[in-house]
Amino acid sequence: MKLLVFLLLFSVIGSAFCNEPVPYRLINANHLAAHRVGEEYITVLNGDVHFFYDEIEFLADRAEIFEVQQFVTLRGNVVVIQDTLKITSHEGQYFHQSQHLEARGDVVMTETHDDVLHRRVTSDTATHFRERGEFIVRGNVFAHDVLESLFGQAGYAFFNQTDGYGYMIQRPIVWRAGEDSLSLSAEKIEFFEENDKLVASFNVVTQNSEFKATSNFLIYYGDEDRILYIGDPRFYSENGDGNADLITVFLVENKIREIHLEGNSFINFRSGNEGLKDNWVSSTNMILFYIDDKPVEFIARENVQSFIRQDRNDRRQTMNNNVSGELLTIFFDENSDIESLNINERIQGRYRFRRR
Repeated sequence: MKLLVFLLLFSVIGSAFCNEPVPYRLINANHLAAHRVGEEYITVLNGDVHFFYDEIEFLADRAEIFEVQQFVTLRGNVVVIQDTLKITSHEGQYFHQSQHLEARGDVVMTETHDDVLHRRVTSDTATHFRERGEFIVRGNVFAHDVLESLFGQAGYAFFNQTDGYGYMIQRPIVWRAGEDSLSLSAEKIEFFEENDKLVASFNVVTQNSEFKATSNFLIYYGDEDRILYIGDPRFYSENGDGNADLITVFLVENKIREIHLEGNSFINFRSGNEGLKDNWVSSTNMILFYIDDKPVEFIARENVQSFIRQDRNDRRQTMNNNVSGELLTIFFDENSDIESLNINERIQGRYRFRRR
């Protein structure tokens, strides 16, 4: 989730007063005027303003430099450039003492390396605490990681570059575009650079074209492509739905490789690509194995209860299997139809899985 390592900007801190003016280097201004108001000296720049202040490059239609209070105000076509980061907006303020920048009005932030755009974030307002490495964006936040084809949006986002921690709130959603599209929404989404970890809290929903899962909490380990669903986790797919105390999904290139269900597990599914999901299995532990988003094998262990209906086809008669045991294994064919079924240990009930 490298994309959100770029989500930015801040809360206001009062400026301290200082007798030493901050030197600035003027590149251009169509008009310059200097004023004294009480103990303050104000330099007013108008028209094609371009200058450096605190080693940061500023451009605007109008700028005012307050020498004693050590801050700058900017209006009209504001551009702020620091290393690889560029921020544009309608208005802006920079405070030397707290080393923070405020930007307001159609804010656009871009990160560029060697003339290649890596990330772009837009918002209504933005704040950057330079020394602390903190970024906050507010209002209509939209982010795009170009290299990773990742997108994100929210009402508010925070990120600390020093700690490698960030979060999004106010209806946040993150998604990947393309054929392997995958989206995540929740009430709060947190990011941890360490282990490329992501945590989502409350009303969590993840989905792609084949799969949807809901839970109260989610933990994603990017370095392992592993997702943990906690708190009434449930999943829904074209061929089957399930729930458990804990659900773990393993991905390969955003496609499901395995689904593990632990504790009070239940799944209902259909045999084949059509019909009702009228087959069901309950047990203590389950594993579903997938290839190209299609189930190929299912294993249920401990306290297995099941109902498997086999409709008639060219290879078998219609059969209903209502059976319990300790180990159930099902293999599916390329059409997601049951190829074979085996149950072992303490078998009870009716079990007649035979081909014609």
